[in-house]
Amino acid sequence: MDQGIRTEITRKIEKGETVELKFAYADSELLMFINSIMAKELAKMDHIYLLNSMITILREVIVNAMKANAKRVFFIKNNLDIKDKAGYKEGMSRFKEEVIGEFDAIEKDLKNSDYYVKIDFSRNDQNLHVVINNNTPILTEELERINLRIGKALKYNDFSDAYDEIEDDTEGAGLGIVLTILFLKNMGIDPKTFSITTNGNETKTTLFVPRDLRPPQITSKIRDEIVADVEGIPTFPENIVRLLNLCNSPDSTMEIIADKILMDPALAADVIKLSNSAGFVPGKRIETVLEAVKTIGLKNVNAILVASNARSILEKRYASFEEIWRHLTKTAFYARNIGLMLKKPGLADNAFMAGLLHDLGKIVLLATNLQLVEKVAETIKNRRIITSTVMEEISIGISHSQIGELIAKKWNFPDYLVEAIRYHHAPHSSSEQHRDLAFSVYLANMLCGIDDKKYYYFYCDEIVLERFGILEEEKFRDLHGKLKGKWELNLEE
Repeated sequence: MDQGIRTEITRKIEKGETVELKFAYADSELLMFINSIMAKELAKMDHIYLLNSMITILREVIVNAMKANAKRVFFIKNNLDIKDKAGYKEGMSRFKEEVIGEFDAIEKDLKNSDYYVKIDFSRNDQNLHVVINNNTPILTEELERINLRIGKALKYNDFSDAYDEIEDDTEGAGLGIVLTILFLKNMGIDPKTFSITTNGNETKTTLFVPRDLRPPQITSKIRDEIVADVEGIPTFPENIVRLLNLCNSPDSTMEIIADKILMDPALAADVIKLSNSAGFVPGKRIETVLEAVKTIGLKNVNAILVASNARSILEKRYASFEEIWRHLTKTAFYARNIGLMLKKPGLADNAFMAGLLHDLGKIVLLATNLQLVEKVAETIKNRRIITSTVMEEISIGISHSQIGELIAKKWNFPDYLVEAIRYHHAPHSSSEQHRDLAFSVYLANMLCGIDDKKYYYFYCDEIVLERFGILEEEKFRDLHGKLKGKWELNLEE
């Protein structure tokens, strides 16, 4: 998008003026830009913590508006009468088969049509109003079906109740209505402020974010079990505590620390393994504990000791999730290298440690109710939801980030580490003091997700990309390619 338009919109947000966007088709770049507008609007209200949920809702509404327009284009192109019952039934069957799931295929037809989607962001009395219009009137039976879904959704308190009962029967939007209502409830927003109406010429969807919010805590049996279980997780054993103290003591020598580590063969093996996998010295294999201590430094040895012991404690209590530990190691590698980009003392080492530990809560979550977690994962994939945390919160009442925070506090981790774990999906919510660290771990995690085809470039937060000077997709892909190349080279050595 033209930089002049971006600058003008940013100026309007700063002045509290209405921001308007009008388009026929929202590609990945435009969706990303809309995300950044929402981020700036929420930041002005001090509600940035709502970003992931609001982006999820807004994307759902935008896609539904484009889908409504695409439906009209499809019917016209195929000489079908949308108001004729038989024609509607035939058309919808073909539309679902030919367009839903392959939505990009109709991009050209939409851009060549007179149909559009218009979004207005406006703030008054510090409340945010978002209105999405598309210039196709919704049919009576469609509106009735939507209102029926909204009515059903209002009865549900969590996603697990709704998942099996309301799967859409026609266009794939039924579950989206349920998600929207549940997200609003979870944010402390009255779901009755969400509405879909028509004036006979246009369809209007209205979202409202009030200045004052009182988010209810979703209580569920699973959440209560998790919180109680975390309280029962053992603290670090005395020998590990002594080792960590040695790493932080100015009187310690590397030889003393290496000797202490060697007294625990499993720990010694972990130190050597993680020292190599983190790629501290490209092209060189670390063979001994003393060599590891001398090569990577005491702060990084400290990080490896914490991560190794965390794994030991959690695997004795829960199942072993090897895939998560591989992800943690790779995220730590990426985060450390991203931290080095900012050239700030200590950031790279802190980013390495935070990367090694950011998903501790996911292990507990997976071990507690794998079936529900799989339903959440399926919904995230099908609807391209940016982060799992918002789905976990409406499904279970607690996210893996929050579980990780509970564990981090129980183990008396420093504040920077607690924040990096808690906010690795919502970096804007971190304190200013630890913002660069949260941004580094967030970006590293997103890059790993892109490697695994879970995320896409346009999912990434524009403000984070701007902070690292990689807002342009070419620069982003260049950085990603370099990091990925380093990681793959490190695996080969």
